[in-house]
Amino acid sequence: MTGMFYGFLSGLLGFGLLMYLLIATAFFCMFRKAHAPLPWLAYVPILQAYPFFRTIRVSQLNFLWYLLPAFSAMSVLAFHIVGAVLSAVATVIYIIVAIRWLYLLLKSFGVSPVYLFGLFGLLIPGLSFLTDVGLVVLLCIMGFHPNIRYRYPDWPGPPYHNRRDPDDQFWF
Repeated sequence: MTGMFYGFLSGLLGFGLLMYLLIATAFFCMFRKAHAPLPWLAYVPILQAYPFFRTIRVSQLNFLWYLLPAFSAMSVLAFHIVGAVLSAVATVIYIIVAIRWLYLLLKSFGVSPVYLFGLFGLLIPGLSFLTDVGLVVLLCIMGFHPNIRYRYPDWPGPPYHNRRDPDDQFWF
């Protein structure tokens, strides 16, 4: 029985590693299309935010949003019931920010943001796995398809110029 458990665990870890490499390679290809600096950082777990934020043209201070889940976990330990409420609010805020980042990524490659409605499948228990698979397929299409190009090479300044797009309704 122990051997079956370790076999299942190693298979699960192997599948997770393959999925991570697939998504990181798709992001690497997207960063190369966008001429982002250091596209190889797509393979480094935390540092992949640097070329990602340069690609979607937002400030590098957006990296601080990554600290929100850690803050919410610590607030539960420190404040108990109030911390649980703070954790729920922080989770909702983080989800909204992540959807905004995905919206900007789709927009920067000229892909219709209608695909974001597929994220509602995460709320349905049986559909959540298919939604994850669909998101990975969408990222792979954006990264590997030769006809999908980065949309903002004609903007003035370097590709990481933080400039407000007048069409963006979600500018914070």
